[in-house]
Amino acid sequence: MPLVDTPMDESTPWLVKALQERCPASEGGLLRDGAAGNEAVWCGPLPAFESWYAELESTLDQTLGRRLAHAAAESEEQRWSRAAPLPRAWFKQQAKRVAVVNADWDQRGLGQLGLLEEDGGALTLLVANRAQTAIAAGMANAAWECIREQRYRFQWSDRGAGETLVELTPDPRSIPAPSAVAPDWTDHVGEMMEDERYFDCARHEADGLWTVEGQRSFLLTRDLLLRFESLVLPHLASTERSTDSRTEWCGIEDPDKLIFWDGAAEASRRQFLAGGQLVLIASADHWLGVGRQYLAREGLGRVTEAAEVDGHGGVRLRLAAAFHPALVVGRLLGCWERAEGRPGRATWTTDARGHEITLQSRREIAE
Repeated sequence: MPLVDTPMDESTPWLVKALQERCPASEGGLLRDGAAGNEAVWCGPLPAFESWYAELESTLDQTLGRRLAHAAAESEEQRWSRAAPLPRAWFKQQAKRVAVVNADWDQRGLGQLGLLEEDGGALTLLVANRAQTAIAAGMANAAWECIREQRYRFQWSDRGAGETLVELTPDPRSIPAPSAVAPDWTDHVGEMMEDERYFDCARHEADGLWTVEGQRSFLLTRDLLLRFESLVLPHLASTERSTDSRTEWCGIEDPDKLIFWDGAAEASRRQFLAGGQLVLIASADHWLGVGRQYLAREGLGRVTEAAEVDGHGGVRLRLAAAFHPALVVGRLLGCWERAEGRPGRATWTTDARGHEITLQSRREIAE
C-alpha cells in the first residue's frame, strides 16, 4: 500500500486542556488568564519575544535587562497577591509553596524554581528550563519573597543550557507592595468564545517547558509589559524622537511614551518581517483573516472591521481590544509591508469603541 503523509497531532492533551480552561478566547481577541485575575496575556513563541526585545534595545539604543527583571518582579508579586494564598503547614511548608509556584510556572512555560544553596541569610536560586533570563530572575526573586514572606535584593547570571542563577540577600528595608497598573486606552473584551488559540497544539517537553510546532512558547502578561514600559520611560528623557517615524499615536502627548511606543512598534514590525510569514491581501475583508491568524491566536487582539482608504492598499482597521497598541500596530504594519512589498506607515487612535489603525504607504504615490 502507498504511504500517505498525514498530519500528526503531537500535542499534550492535559496541557492543552489546562491552558484552554485557564486562558479562554474572547470576542475582542484577548486571552484572559483566569489564574491571575483575568489579566490579558500574550501566548506566543519565545523566539518571537526575544527577537522583539533585542530589536527594542537596538531601536532605543539602551540595555534594558535590569528594567525587565524589575518589571517581572513587580508583576509576579502582584500576580501572587491576587491568587489563592500559598499553603501554610507545620511540615515542609517551603516545599509545598515551591510546588504551587512550579505548577503555575509549568502551565505558563516559564521554567522551574529551586533552592540551590543557602548560607546564613544569603541564598542562591536556580531557575531550570527558564524562558527569558531577566524575566526568570525577577520572577524568581518575587516568588521567593512570597514563599519566605521576606524582602530580598537580587542579582543574576545566565548559566547557559536554559538555567538562570539568582543570588538573593535579605533586604531590611520596608518596601510597599507594587500598586496595580492599568492601560490608558479603552478595550472591549466582549464575551468568552470558542476560537482557535496558539496553544491548541502545545506539547509538554519538560517541567516548565512546552512548545508549539517545535518552538518554545510561553505566557506573558500585559501587566509585566506595562510595568516594563513605566520603568523604561524615565530613561528616555534625553532621547530625541525620529522626525521620520513610521507611526503616529493620536492622543499620546508624553514625549517619552511616544519614543517608547515608536520603538516597540518598530521592533514588532522588524520581528514580524524577519519571521518570513506569508500575507496575501486581495481585498480589505482579507484583513479579518490576517487579524485572526497573526493577532487573535496569540491574544493580541482581533480585527473586526476593515475598509479601503485609497487605491494603493491603504486600509482602516477597527479592533475592539489590543494587548498593547504598539505591538499590535507594529505587527499589522509588518503584515501590510509583506503584502504590499513597500514601506508603510500607521496611524493609531482610540475611542469609546476601541482602536482604529490606518495603514498606508509611507511615501506618497502619484495618481
